[in-house]
Amino acid sequence: MDFKLSEQQKELQEIARNFAQNEMVEVALSIEETGEPLSKEWLKKYSEMGFLGINVSDKYGGLGLSNLDALLVMEEFAKISSAVAFPIFESCVGPVKAIEHFASEELKEKSYLKTLTRVAGLV
Repeated sequence: MDFKLSEQQKELQEIARNFAQNEMVEVALSIEETGEPLSKEWLKKYSEMGFLGINVSDKYGGLGLSNLDALLVMEEFAKISSAVAFPIFESCVGPVKAIEHFASEELKEKSYLKTLTRVAGLV
């Protein structure tokens, strides 16, 4: 069995790493000092970059990639700070994924599933 990352996964990981290292260090320090959550502007940027709902079906506004893809991105942000990684966790592992996995189709359509993946921060 081959456990190497695919070229697509390596590229996704590098994009996340570069973004986290170049954009999020100062934001993380500020969040950790003030205790304030990540701003809506940053959530919008995360969404625009495709970092939210990576492993959520595209039917619900996610990218439809694998759990490993989502965790590769989350890991790069967590290297900077858990504070800047948390929104990725929420949209890829937390409540969003639970709704997608366990809720009825009717509830999925009524829920904020799409809002929590692709348009997070826009509401």
